[in-house]
Amino acid sequence: MKNLFRMLSVLLFTICILGNVFAAGGKQGGSTDNKTFKWLTYMTPGDKETLIVQSLLDKYQSETGIKIINDAYPYLDYLQVFELKVGSGSNEYDVLSVNCSEIPAYVYRGYLQPLDQWYTQAEKNKYIPSALETGTWNGKFYAPPMNTSSQILWYNKDLLAKAGVTVRPSDVNNRLTYEEVVEYAKQALNILDPNRTNGIMGLMFEQYNDYQKNPIANSMGGKNIGDDGWTVNGIINGPEWIKAMTWYQNLFKDGIALRGTLEVSNLFRAGKILFEVGGTWNAPAQINPDSTIKLDFDCGYAPVPAFKGYENKVGTATGSWHFGVNHISPQIKDVVDFIKWFSYGEGNKSYIDQHGQVPSCVEIVDQIAKDPKASPIQKIAAYEAANTAVPRARTVGYPEYRDIVSNAWDDVINGSDVKTTMDRAVRDIDAAFAKYK
Repeated sequence: MKNLFRMLSVLLFTICILGNVFAAGGKQGGSTDNKTFKWLTYMTPGDKETLIVQSLLDKYQSETGIKIINDAYPYLDYLQVFELKVGSGSNEYDVLSVNCSEIPAYVYRGYLQPLDQWYTQAEKNKYIPSALETGTWNGKFYAPPMNTSSQILWYNKDLLAKAGVTVRPSDVNNRLTYEEVVEYAKQALNILDPNRTNGIMGLMFEQYNDYQKNPIANSMGGKNIGDDGWTVNGIINGPEWIKAMTWYQNLFKDGIALRGTLEVSNLFRAGKILFEVGGTWNAPAQINPDSTIKLDFDCGYAPVPAFKGYENKVGTATGSWHFGVNHISPQIKDVVDFIKWFSYGEGNKSYIDQHGQVPSCVEIVDQIAKDPKASPIQKIAAYEAANTAVPRARTVGYPEYRDIVSNAWDDVINGSDVKTTMDRAVRDIDAAFAKYK
């Protein structure tokens, strides 16, 4: 009997040990138990954003007992790690920072888990429409937003005053038109730089890629791509795009903008540009006390202009980082709970407040709109993100689309025939997309 008792005791002890081993090993990847998981992010170790995020992760752990390891890399390194780890089927990371434009491609490659079963429609509606659209592909929700981005029309009030030009007051309900801005620029240039030899520019867009240029066409009612995520014929070579690109080309023909690979924001800060369409991150210290940008001139700002006759078609650049869940993560519930906390819950509110990002959460947008202490830049950016933002082309082949369309905008700057250029872009995109079909 004693021997039987000892045998049973040993058997029970062995079962307990094995149970603990399997429990500890049940969480795959870099975690040691089911209360720890890893987050692959694009952040630069030690910078302001990373420190803010770490403080929020510490807070989340203290409240929930769940530890999130922020594995942060500078952007280019992050891309390499993402493809090396996630692309190879590694289960090291549970939650992923996902660049908004890459979501369709990552879904196509099978990297992300759909999250519809974990989100009610009411929870999805907590995100602004452009961010919800961006995080959705083929009718399934994959990627909740962390934040978004928006644009402002910045202008040099001192230079304009020197030329005797006063910009009329405007707001999101009574925008300047691009036609007005070009006229202001012409008037000022004719006084300040009549021979166009002093290097002063009238109107420039901060970035040369599709992110900031496509909204010119969007503001005339043009789409970026067909609803199927493939069709470009009749869209980027359609009448709205041709008209928009012709307008843009004329800025350079008429000497309002200057050709060349220019550091537009640096030139604006140096007092060489009258009007710049640029991101909210350009806000100087005189407008945003948290900014490190110091200007030697009085900087004005306004919502992104509309085209005359298209006042209800305004399109603004948008998009930033979203969350994704590794398709082989075994603890999706814990991951989704964290993502909700950081994308529309307490974590997001604290992140937006501390870092000054443009919110993608409807509640925070509404709070900014109603807060008399919120900066006017925040108010404009939040309004644009919620009402005029147009996501970048939603397609599996976005990298190819981006490069071809961005090159087309460059060709137009340099005087290429607009229709011929865009017809060629259609052919090139169709050829590039063939490998996905």
